[in-house]
Amino acid sequence: MTVSIAKTQLTEIEKANWKQFCQLHGMSESEMLRMLINRVSPEAANTSYFKENKTNKITIRLSNENHKKLSHRAKTEGYITQTSWVTSAVMSNLFREPILTNEEMTVLRDSNRQLAALGRNLNQITRVLNIEFRQSDIVTKEMIEVLNERIEEHKAKVYQLLNKNRNRWNVVDE
Repeated sequence: MTVSIAKTQLTEIEKANWKQFCQLHGMSESEMLRMLINRVSPEAANTSYFKENKTNKITIRLSNENHKKLSHRAKTEGYITQTSWVTSAVMSNLFREPILTNEEMTVLRDSNRQLAALGRNLNQITRVLNIEFRQSDIVTKEMIEVLNERIEEHKAKVYQLLNKNRNRWNVVDE
């Protein structure tokens, strides 16, 4: 493989910022530039140097600062291990969909149970109104408003959970 050198002129400030940016991301200046070129111009990419792993295990190295950030985010977002957070971040990026924590999955399961209970309540109200229409005064407007309020509260909680998750992984609607 023949190697060519690309050069550009930078101010001292630009060079210092570039160097800091690369260090912050744990890459050499050459690696970062190569990655940026490949991303901006995929047709110019040279992937012959890319090495496939023989196993499904991937090891990454992080600076102390980035490791602390990763650890902090994993803890604050409810992940049990750093590995599970990294796996979720990768999967979210690959599939452009949010990945839920175990706690969030539990919340959604509880949400489904609550919705099922509300559905049963609505079925009972419908049955009373359809079968015993003479006793329709048993079902009051207040009862229906209470059910509606519970549904709206429930929808808000689910929306908040999903929105938080989408923001965590920077997943946007396409």
